[in-house]
Amino acid sequence: MSRFLSLALLCTGITQVLWSQSSLAASAPVSPGFELRVPAPGPDVIADTLLQQAIDQVAAAGGGVVLLGAGDFKLSRHADDETVVIKSNITLRGQGYATHIYLDPTTPPNELRYFPMRIGTASVPSHNVVIENLRYTGNDKAIGGGSIMGFNARLDEKESLLLSCDNITVRHCWIYDAKQAVGCTKAATAMYLVKHVIPAEEAKAASEDPEKVRTGYFDADRMATQFKNWQVHNNYIETCGNKAIELAECNGGLIADNYIVNVVDGPQVIFGSRNVQIRDNIVHFTRTGINITEGSHHIRVSGNHVEPMPEVSKKAVLPCLLFRTEPLPLHSRISDVVVTGNVFRNQHTAGKCTARFVTRPEALSCVYEGITLTGNVFDGDVQFYDVRTAGRTTVQDIIFADNVCEGALLSEPQEAMTSTHIVVRGNMLRQPGPTTLNASHWIWTGNTHVNGTLEIAPGAKSNIIRDNVTASAITDKGLETVLTGNLVMKKVQAQ
Repeated sequence: MSRFLSLALLCTGITQVLWSQSSLAASAPVSPGFELRVPAPGPDVIADTLLQQAIDQVAAAGGGVVLLGAGDFKLSRHADDETVVIKSNITLRGQGYATHIYLDPTTPPNELRYFPMRIGTASVPSHNVVIENLRYTGNDKAIGGGSIMGFNARLDEKESLLLSCDNITVRHCWIYDAKQAVGCTKAATAMYLVKHVIPAEEAKAASEDPEKVRTGYFDADRMATQFKNWQVHNNYIETCGNKAIELAECNGGLIADNYIVNVVDGPQVIFGSRNVQIRDNIVHFTRTGINITEGSHHIRVSGNHVEPMPEVSKKAVLPCLLFRTEPLPLHSRISDVVVTGNVFRNQHTAGKCTARFVTRPEALSCVYEGITLTGNVFDGDVQFYDVRTAGRTTVQDIIFADNVCEGALLSEPQEAMTSTHIVVRGNMLRQPGPTTLNASHWIWTGNTHVNGTLEIAPGAKSNIIRDNVTASAITDKGLETVLTGNLVMKKVQAQ
């Protein structure tokens, strides 16, 4: 018997079983070979077994499409981590918004993280998965307790640290009220032990115990077994209690063309992720926008519009673009990041912070280097300093060029925070009054201060200030400043 005929018979058999369980049962042919149709059982039926049996049957036949009908697929919470496991070579496809998968909102709260729809398990990965054209609601806020996730692959177990889930796509979905809509991660160093987040002091002790943890996400073996080719695009994501999308330990990813609204944090790359594009997303957040964090490198952020929700506290900082570490006792490096063509807007808060660097107090140090920010609109302040632990932070080899900046460019003295090889070039700086340069060894060239000027602070040393156009004369209170070719713009008289 041919493989196609065998699969067709399997599909026909399971479809008849599934239809017999559904109030919407109907007789219709099954597409031969690769498609299994699953009508929605409705809001009065728990769909756990229905979904898992369909996925298992198609996976056992070598893979194919599980085609979900319009209507409700209500899930219950199981004793383990997940309700439904999406296995390798499965395309889970709905009928658009009309296909609704959701965790029963009457589920009792539980302190443990939970995955109603999990990609693989804690120790067995899944590959070549597509989730598309459906609606998902986690009911995280309604249920409370621990985190209720969206479509996530998390390899928690010790034996799974050198495994990965590869070639995963989530597209054209509506994802509501999950702690994290889409993501992949492993247990990062000692911070996460299976399902629980442990205190910083316990993490530090665990990180020094070779029996409890490997050398971390930067271990060569783990770098070689990162998640690969994750694509999350063209989704509508609303109301997430943590990162909307998180790619952790991921080599090769795309987060693109998503509309992300009312989330605590926007997209994030973390734990040594690399070769990831964050492109053309609209992000409205309540705490942070796009996060480039903890060892990530070779990241491109382009064409995004990022700003806080209007309802946020006016006293909050709320950076649109955040470079940061995790609360782990590590020496970190974030490098080779290109940020271009974005609009970062923060007019809702008193701080009006659009970009900043933060090294957490638990971190040993962090170097932020090889970062290019070009062709962006920063509708607010840009903080080239670390307000939390400046002494553990180094910012170097940064190009800030050809941007439109409505707020201040803020810097720290060299004795407070190390910054070197910083080039501020060709920007349109629209803040009224003086912009103060506190740092040393910067190059400030070819900028246009439309409504103000530049002031070199006392103690700032060996800065090169040249070919700038200002509305009033530059003030130099620094040491060994090179001032050359700067012009004061004449005021244009109204006709």
